[in-house]
Amino acid sequence: MEPVNTDMQDIKQGNIHDYDNYLEYFNNKPITQNYKTEYHSVTFVSTGIIPYDGGITTMLHLGTLLSKKGYDVYYQSCVPQKVEDMQTNADFNFPGYQGTCLAEASFSQHHSDIWIATLWETAYLIKNLPGYKMYFVQDYEPYFYPYGDRSQLAKRSYQLGLHMVSLGSWCAEMVRQQCELDSPLDQINFPVDVNHYQYHHRNFQEYPGKKELNLAVYTKFNSPRRAPINIQLLLYNTEKLLAQKNIKLNISYFGTIKTEKFINGKNLGKLNKEQLRELYYNADFGIAPSMTNFSLVPFEMMSCGLPFLDFEEGTGKDFIPDDCCYYTKFNEYDLSHLFEEICNEPTKLERKTKNAKSYLTQITWGKTLTDFLAIIENIERKSGTSTN
Repeated sequence: MEPVNTDMQDIKQGNIHDYDNYLEYFNNKPITQNYKTEYHSVTFVSTGIIPYDGGITTMLHLGTLLSKKGYDVYYQSCVPQKVEDMQTNADFNFPGYQGTCLAEASFSQHHSDIWIATLWETAYLIKNLPGYKMYFVQDYEPYFYPYGDRSQLAKRSYQLGLHMVSLGSWCAEMVRQQCELDSPLDQINFPVDVNHYQYHHRNFQEYPGKKELNLAVYTKFNSPRRAPINIQLLLYNTEKLLAQKNIKLNISYFGTIKTEKFINGKNLGKLNKEQLRELYYNADFGIAPSMTNFSLVPFEMMSCGLPFLDFEEGTGKDFIPDDCCYYTKFNEYDLSHLFEEICNEPTKLERKTKNAKSYLTQITWGKTLTDFLAIIENIERKSGTSTN
């Protein structure tokens, strides 16, 4: 008997040939740290520069601030991508960025005082290069994969001996809990760029009795970290419950390519900063689930004065105080009740929104830069090499 071919596929676990150009780097050779009396050049190593990516944008923002402080900053790709395309995407993500983009071909010839890995694969690539090796940890990457070889390789990347810098406290806590460490693990402020998302005054006294609620929802259709299945099911059922009370829920999804079809609402696709501001200004509430490290989107929404709702099952409580947003569960009964409750408490809603605006002034990029510069300045100044 022969099997019947179907459209269903097993869960993809990656392919060894994804790493054909870098097989020599994936090993357990002890890390070498090369110290200098002065550090001038900093190189971020990434899997290219892609548009609409929060992690890439954060890297570019940090690199630009370091460049303005006098460091020679580079963005080294370890995947095939034209320099012109890297530059175009970098300027799209962070207009006016500073630093030099380097194509994959430059990797084996480039020299840097400080190397900074930005993904688990890149930690393996840089660990034995000449220079001081750091690891900018923006998420707990073993959670990116089903349990298996890639989740184990990702976990091991935190145990290679690189000097790790966590974006916010959540990643640092996860690494400490899950890994055996013998290298530094620092953390820096998780920042928001309020300059691009100006506060928009809204009349909260109009919320009581609303029969239509406009909801802006950020998710990525194929990223479990943004709960795309859960959020669609939740809102599908919430729509029905609210409709029973003659309340229409208008859902605008964004963050996913426009060709993907959601089970409800509108898919606005991937939006630029101007489109995001317009969406936030015209929505009544914002939702952006984060199941691992936090997204920048909630901070953008709050900066624009959009009331933000988050979920207890996610990581929001590690980043946003209770008096700045509303927390609920992935449960349509809880969420529909919360919508009604919020609308009938406009004074409390306005207070929370103002609290959010005030809170964002405490987590600026200026603080993040200060944190990072202090870490770099505390790297040992000497001539020599150490091996972990």
